Amino acid sequence: MSTQWTAPGTSGGNEPSPSPTSDGGPFATEPAGGRPAPQGGPRRELVQSMPLFPLRPLGVGEILGAAVRIYRLRAKSVLGVAAAVYGVAFVIMTFATGASMVPMIGDMQATLEDPDAVPTGMSNVRDGVLMVVSSVVTMIITMLSASLVTVALTRVAMGEAVGSHVTTAEMWATMRRKGLPAVGVSLLIGLLTTVIFVVLFGVGMLPLILLEEATVLTVVPMVLGLVAAVLCMLWLWARTVLAVPALVLEDVGILGALRRSFAMTRGRRLWRVLGTALLLYLLYSFTAQVIAGMFTMVAFVLYMVVLLVTSFEGMLLGMIVLTVITMLGSYAATFLLAPFLSAGFVAVYADNRMRHDAWDIELTRRAREAWDGAEAR
Repeated sequence: MSTQWTAPGTSGGNEPSPSPTSDGGPFATEPAGGRPAPQGGPRRELVQSMPLFPLRPLGVGEILGAAVRIYRLRAKSVLGVAAAVYGVAFVIMTFATGASMVPMIGDMQATLEDPDAVPTGMSNVRDGVLMVVSSVVTMIITMLSASLVTVALTRVAMGEAVGSHVTTAEMWATMRRKGLPAVGVSLLIGLLTTVIFVVLFGVGMLPLILLEEATVLTVVPMVLGLVAAVLCMLWLWARTVLAVPALVLEDVGILGALRRSFAMTRGRRLWRVLGTALLLYLLYSFTAQVIAGMFTMVAFVLYMVVLLVTSFEGMLLGMIVLTVITMLGSYAATFLLAPFLSAGFVAVYADNRMRHDAWDIELTRRAREAWDGAEAR
């Protein structure tokens, strides 16, 4: 006896096919009947927000994605802390730069008024010393500001990675608690970098100093010394780039953070960290130069306008306008892009530990605890 043919997937007769979204499968949004899913039912990815990065070893694209995604997840918090810290830093740097340029501008103004006037040797030495002091102050303040911002953003970034929301108050509290150790880490790294550069470049300069003549025998060692110094500085930067994230996330001290960074970048681990961190920094530097360059062009145009309007007598005013607008451009580029660099370095740190320390297991456990806590609320 033949039976009526039915299409595959149907139960025959006039019974309706079950809905693919009401069978309790992994993509179900509600059970049959339109009632809400029970609280104790299976958890579904479609109802969870996208984390900062996946909790597994990351690709380069995912690390870059984390550096950009931090703006979508916590733009107000991360830009706020960066703007505040770098705002204070750039006010100090602007005054330091302006103060160092005042004597030099005075000499230039005197030369314009009296072309026969020749700057004395002492004034040249004074101008050189002031420029060096200003550069050192700028470098130190920039380094310290970057450390403080990285501390705050490290806590925020890891919180977003595991679904544990870090409030703005908690972010500032972390910076107050870990700020001084992070500054210590940065100062120690800066000191080591300076020593490496001075020693290697000094050795390369030694033949030129002794012979006092620019020949092949003196120039080649100088160039080789400079290249060796730059390569060693790059090596030290790669070995210590994970120190501040380790300081914040592993609750270690200054020396402990440096030891952890060296441990996480030993052997073949170094090359992945170096390549990814260098890519992040190059993207950061290129974008920062573009933003700052636009301000510099505007500043130069205004500088020339001031000179033309005052018949070249308002050089001091023009230099003040040029310095202030240029520093504003550097400030805007720095605080806008600081979250990109910090979140990227945190992703590099997490990727390193997930690859070599199975840290993804711990992060997944934290993410489940955060999700359970959110469900309980």
